Amino acid sequence: MWWKIFFNSNFFVGLVTLFVGVFAIYLYIKQRVDKKRDAARLILQEIRYAEQQIRNSGYGERRYSLASKLLPTNSWNDNIHLFTRDLKDTEIDMIGGFYSKSTYIDFLITERSYQKLNQKFETLLPDKTQTVNYTNFAGAGVIQENSFNQPVQEEIAKIIRIPNPNENVAIQLLNDISSQVEFIYNTPVVEKLRNISEKKWYQVF
Repeated sequence: MWWKIFFNSNFFVGLVTLFVGVFAIYLYIKQRVDKKRDAARLILQEIRYAEQQIRNSGYGERRYSLASKLLPTNSWNDNIHLFTRDLKDTEIDMIGGFYSKSTYIDFLITERSYQKLNQKFETLLPDKTQTVNYTNFAGAGVIQENSFNQPVQEEIAKIIRIPNPNENVAIQLLNDISSQVEFIYNTPVVEKLRNISEKKWYQVF
């Protein structure tokens, strides 16, 4: 039969090989597109969240939560290579600058938390001539109530914190860097990332 001759012919084998090759290339490209789309979505989320945290802080140290981060994850540094063909050098620099400042703010917040844990206190004793110094570091150096008599225990509540000379520096840096952050979520450069993140599964090019 003719169909047996066709299926056994070199033409058919070549056709199948071509189809398999094209399909493999399509899957490879689709995987790259999917990875870029997912990375763009994560970057958009990170930028939106970081900007919201900075706005809520009032651009200063006083309202930053020491228990949170602007960038819990950093998808930009891990995936910047995926967007070199889509973004201009100046646009890449803009996003990189935002991430750099946000990362530094996170460092300063961590530093402030560390300073809070290591604050030194001075407790005045009843005769006003003696002092007891201790450091509140994760529970270390806590004065036991039964170590003193009643008059002393009453004075334990009178605690004066000794300022850390680095504390004002960290606060000033937080205020300065926060006010220097350029918000980019609603700019054309991020709009390009938004377009990439909204690509459909069949849009491989």
